[in-house]
Amino acid sequence: MKTPLLLAALCCAPAGHAAAKELTANEFMENLSELLEQAPEPPPVSEARLVELEDGDPSTYMFIRGAKAHPPEPVNLGGNGTLTLTRPDRMERATAAYRRADGSYDGEEIKKIQRLMRSGGGGMETEVSVLLLEILDAVEDGFGGNGLTLLSGYRTPGHNRRVAGSARRSLHMLGWAADIRVPGRRPAEVARFARRLRAGGVGCYTEAAFVHLDSGRRRYWQVPEPPPARAK
Repeated sequence: MKTPLLLAALCCAPAGHAAAKELTANEFMENLSELLEQAPEPPPVSEARLVELEDGDPSTYMFIRGAKAHPPEPVNLGGNGTLTLTRPDRMERATAAYRRADGSYDGEEIKKIQRLMRSGGGGMETEVSVLLLEILDAVEDGFGGNGLTLLSGYRTPGHNRRVAGSARRSLHMLGWAADIRVPGRRPAEVARFARRLRAGGVGCYTEAAFVHLDSGRRRYWQVPEPPPARAK
């Protein structure tokens, strides 16, 4: 049976090349970044599927009456002030230098991200949370600063189904949430990093391979939930 290190090497071997030799632990770690870059992207997931997953999960919802009038204050979380997002379903990409060197925010640059995060089902836009941009920026830079894949951003009420029996609404409907992937990184790894920022909500959706980030209150959830620990 091949070792995990050999499997990792084989799965990244270019087509038509001879099988890769078995890697030592040190060789594997030295070449980890290159192996990750060559790893295949996770399968596509539609925005409709994201809505379905999140609508069934109460953790993605909050009481937000009056929240739009009191957006969360932005905080510099260590990102460099420039954010790059790619939207694969629309074949669009935007880079915005949203924070100036003096710490102020550039509204025209923020509009680039706002445009990319527009809702499906009509393409309506809304003002996005600047704290959300800071969260996304910190995550992007934490994994090399090579951009994030945006699967879903703003969603209008008509584009986002309600959770029955309550007055709660998704933070996507405020422009305060984004579903993202970091190319070459596992959702659990991205979620762990985002949790350390201690800013907003972090949801890890392992089977659909994405992470929900928002600028609401701090909380964390995982779908599917890990099995309970066995009593010793």
